[in-house]
Amino acid sequence: MERIWTVTDSMGNPHQIMFKRGAFGGAKCIVDGDTYKMKSKNWVIWMADHQISIPGAECNLVVIGNKIRLAVNGTYLEDGAPYEPIRNIPAWLNVLVVVNAVIGVFMFGMIGLAVNVLLALLTFKLSLGKKNMPAMIIQIVLLVIMLLLTVAAFIAA
Repeated sequence: MERIWTVTDSMGNPHQIMFKRGAFGGAKCIVDGDTYKMKSKNWVIWMADHQISIPGAECNLVVIGNKIRLAVNGTYLEDGAPYEPIRNIPAWLNVLVVVNAVIGVFMFGMIGLAVNVLLALLTFKLSLGKKNMPAMIIQIVLLVIMLLLTVAAFIAA
């Protein structure tokens, strides 16, 4: 996946900013031929907020999953929305998602994994939108349901 933008600095000089994602999950930001490695802020979903300094323009390359956006001087280029730094997803939320995924796969196979992936996407979207309480409730309810179904499966066997 590759995205390219051209940003003009205060002197009128164009600068090329490119985002490239590697085949094995690595990503880099290339500014006028200079390469900078980007690192995810989360171990479950790919998130990065890379600051780029160009004379007369402060740029932020924001990547959340497959959504790649560039903000110049506090405004996203795609839609003109104001730039906000990305929020970190709480560690407890990542732990709940992983626990639910493990239980889902081992006890319910692909159906358990599919349900967990869909609810994990909803949970991350809520958490990034500053709604941690509904995200926590979704994951805890999913955990309780999976544990109850697991206990019921062992009792029935």
